[in-house]
Amino acid sequence: MLRNLLLTIGIVLATSLVALPQTFGTLQGKVIDNDTKEELPFVNIVLEVGGSQEGGASSDIDGKYVIKPLTPGKYDLRATSVGYNPLLIRGVQINANQTRFLDLEMTSSAIGLEEVVIIDYKVPLIDKDKTVSGGTVTQEEIQKMPNRSVGAIAATIGGVFSRDGEAGNVRGARAADTRYYIDGMPVIGSLSLPQSAIAQQSVILGGLPAQYGDATGGVVEVTTRGPSRIFGAGIEVETSEFLDAFGYNRVGLNLNGPIFRRKTDEPGKKGQSLLGDFIGGDFTYRRDGSPFSGDMYRGTDEYISYLQQNPLRVSGLESGGTFLNGEYTRMSDLEKINSTSNTSNYNINLTGKIDVRTGPTVNLTFGGQYNYNRGNAFNYGS
Repeated sequence: MLRNLLLTIGIVLATSLVALPQTFGTLQGKVIDNDTKEELPFVNIVLEVGGSQEGGASSDIDGKYVIKPLTPGKYDLRATSVGYNPLLIRGVQINANQTRFLDLEMTSSAIGLEEVVIIDYKVPLIDKDKTVSGGTVTQEEIQKMPNRSVGAIAATIGGVFSRDGEAGNVRGARAADTRYYIDGMPVIGSLSLPQSAIAQQSVILGGLPAQYGDATGGVVEVTTRGPSRIFGAGIEVETSEFLDAFGYNRVGLNLNGPIFRRKTDEPGKKGQSLLGDFIGGDFTYRRDGSPFSGDMYRGTDEYISYLQQNPLRVSGLESGGTFLNGEYTRMSDLEKINSTSNTSNYNINLTGKIDVRTGPTVNLTFGGQYNYNRGNAFNYGS
């Protein structure tokens, strides 16, 4: 039932299908003996997510290995070889369009009982493949942020000017000189994405790769989440009701999981996902859509009723004519309010992806996005 529901919703969201050139990362390094520091050939290296294998390789005669392409995210690395204790490194972070270098040290099992060496991965202080200036924000870091829109995340990177909490100018260049990409596709229209759909975001300030062409200010690249290897769902609710007068409310939700898996004979292990989908959505309502930092006033009910019944007054001039009664408003006719009136708005952001693994190293992604905004315009002078 759940699989059919995920497939149905995924197809509906992806009515206007577009093939996306997804951005990937690479993992490479060398396998060596922990004691002798000699290179170890023919070591089997596997990357897993949720117990499902997502990539793998064997070290060559010089102990070197390369695994690509890899969807950005966190992986568990397993290394096994005859005569050595199995090695497990948890939480290896892979970034988009970058090569992660990771050398593996394995311990001989010739003496003593065989044991599994488990290591928690730590991001190195110096990244060998960092040939550009800027920064990358991972999904775990994004989840801890109070505001997780594309512009707000970009504004946390040094070199990006922040305007009202959102990204403004990059390195002093005009806003039009900054290019935005979502899953490798240049964005011309809306940048609205459900917060739960952002898996990783990078800001490139200098040393732009050739693929980004004419971006003279900077590049903001967003990688969205893909289908999970296990079924999952999440909901997030935010509200400021009863806490302030602005009435901010948000509901975020996501559904993801595999639809079809490859069969496997290994007990206790799930086969690789061949077809899966991800659906994310944000529903936001603001009672005060244009907060004002100064004092705000509105006419009292009695005064507004008076103006409706008596909009004009005789000018008293010899030439005749009338004046607007509203132009003679006094402070005694007004009452102080805590939020702007008639500025409520709401918006809906939906995104969906369907991943089709067409080969061992080929992943075909179809995606669709829907944005809807509706609200009242605000003019403080009125």
